[in-house]
Amino acid sequence: MKRVLFYVFTLIFWGIACKTPKASSTPEAAATQATTITQGIVGEVTEITGNQMPMVGAPMPTPKAFKTTVYIYDSTHISKVKQMGTSPLFSMVNTRLVQKLDTNEAGQFSAALPAGTYSVFVLKGGAFFANQFDEKNNIGLCRVEVGKQTRLQISVNVDASY
Repeated sequence: MKRVLFYVFTLIFWGIACKTPKASSTPEAAATQATTITQGIVGEVTEITGNQMPMVGAPMPTPKAFKTTVYIYDSTHISKVKQMGTSPLFSMVNTRLVQKLDTNEAGQFSAALPAGTYSVFVLKGGAFFANQFDEKNNIGLCRVEVGKQTRLQISVNVDASY
């Protein structure tokens, strides 16, 4: 009996290990993953820091890839969050969390989602960051249409000065 249980558990463990997808942090792997998603959000998160004022003879600073966690919520109005002062940082989001995922080393992410309207936040220093609002004060809106990929470019600029 013990031998049979041993083989059963070994086979189950082996089967799970073989089916578990391996996360990859290379840009090529992220691009491949993005092409496999036929409906949802595909994006990139970058961070902009420091002085962003144009200076004569100096090149503009380039944004850097930002490895973070992306939070996708149901459409969120400003009244459903707890904002930290007047910054684009929020300590609490009071709508349903749809999906949470990590970006790769290049700041890229992809999420398969049903058609609908979502609010997208990224984690910055323990707070939720979003700096895009619509005319009705909905935060970080992203619309997913049937059979389409919605592309997002999120620039975390809370540590930049303009």
